[in-house]
Amino acid sequence: MTFWILASLGVILIGVAKAGFGGGVGIAAVPLFIFAVGDTKAALGMMLPILCACDLFSILHYRKTFDKMNLFYMLPGVVIGIVIASFFLGKFSETQMKFGIGLVSILFVLFQVWKTWILKEMGAYVPKAWHGWLFGGGVGLTSTFAHAAGPVATMYLLPQNMGRQLYVGTTVWLFTFVNAMKLIPYAYLGMLNVNGLETSAWLLPVVPIGTLLGAWMNKHINEFAFNAVIYVILFLVGIEYTTGLNIFGFLLGVAG
Repeated sequence: MTFWILASLGVILIGVAKAGFGGGVGIAAVPLFIFAVGDTKAALGMMLPILCACDLFSILHYRKTFDKMNLFYMLPGVVIGIVIASFFLGKFSETQMKFGIGLVSILFVLFQVWKTWILKEMGAYVPKAWHGWLFGGGVGLTSTFAHAAGPVATMYLLPQNMGRQLYVGTTVWLFTFVNAMKLIPYAYLGMLNVNGLETSAWLLPVVPIGTLLGAWMNKHINEFAFNAVIYVILFLVGIEYTTGLNIFGFLLGVAG
């Protein structure tokens, strides 16, 4: 019962993240899902089909809303990042990957707070083509290793001030491609198995709940609250990944 409750909450959070907050906060579902499953490798394999299902439901809400140029810049780097990560998947410890992702998350949040409240006169970030390749490679690497590319994509897309609808739609299309491509190395490495796929199938009915809730939140939450939710969750994830503290487990315990 504990597994199904926690796993369902993780699926809802993934759907909310994808359809409502652009995937950035979806990283918070990774530790929750790992906590529910108890085995990191099995949890990552179990999550991938659910991520793909969430992508398909999210595209229904954003099928015409995305930034073509940003996708054009990022996707070549994404392919390179996934290919490189596929060769090294399993050779880096989970702790090392989480520490790096957590540090990036914290630094990103601190930079955005500094930029928003101290350097308000700064304009929107205008990326160059090679920036897209670089961040796309980071997305491919971190997503393949730990389904944790949200902060990398957020660092590149959110500072462009493209508006939340376009921002979320762009991340939806980006991660639809990323997760679909990840099916190849995950299947080759045996991370997709019958038991995991069966469990994923039982969780699929929860997917529309998360995506519908996320789409509703995207339309009804104001811009400041929208960004604040992203930054707070990313910061908490960063603290958990760099210190090893089970923050989300603690919060669930308090809520319970």
